[in-house]
Amino acid sequence: MSRSFHFGELQHFTAGTVGPSGQRVFYLQFGNPDDLATLQLEKIQVRALAEFLDQLLDEAEPILQDEIPLALELIEPISPDWIVSSLGVAFEKDKAEFVVVAEERSEDSDAAMAQIHLTPGQVKAFIARANDLIRAGRPPCEICGDPINYADGWCPCSN
Repeated sequence: MSRSFHFGELQHFTAGTVGPSGQRVFYLQFGNPDDLATLQLEKIQVRALAEFLDQLLDEAEPILQDEIPLALELIEPISPDWIVSSLGVAFEKDKAEFVVVAEERSEDSDAAMAQIHLTPGQVKAFIARANDLIRAGRPPCEICGDPINYADGWCPCSN
C-alpha cells in the first residue's frame, strides 16, 4: 500500500515536468522541506486542476502580493510516490482555504489519498505555473486541436 498524505499547512505546492516536449511527464509536488511528496499525473489533470482552482479563486478575499510564493520549481530528487487517478477540489470560505484531494490509481481497495490545504496565494501561484507548463507544450493542430508532432509537424487527422 502506498503512503497517504495530509498537509494542513505546507510551504511548497507546485506542478512541473521532466522530459522533452511531447514526452514530458507531469508531477504535482507538495509539502515541507523535511516532508515532501511527489505525485505523477497527466497534463490534462494539471490543466483541469488549474482551471477549476481559477474559478474558485474568485470566491477568495483579495490576495496580497507577498502571499504568493515565488519558488515553484520541482525539488530534486523527483521520484513519484504514486500515480494520480482522480482529483477533487473544495473551497472552505470560512477559513479562506482550498483543499485539493488526490486519489491513487490502484487496483487495491486501499488506494492512497492526499489531502492538501492551500492558501489563496499558493493557489494563485499554482495556476500561473500550471498555465505556463501547458503553454510550453507542443502547439495544437489547427484542425483537431491535438498536439502536433515536433519532428515533422504532422498530425494524424491530416491523413
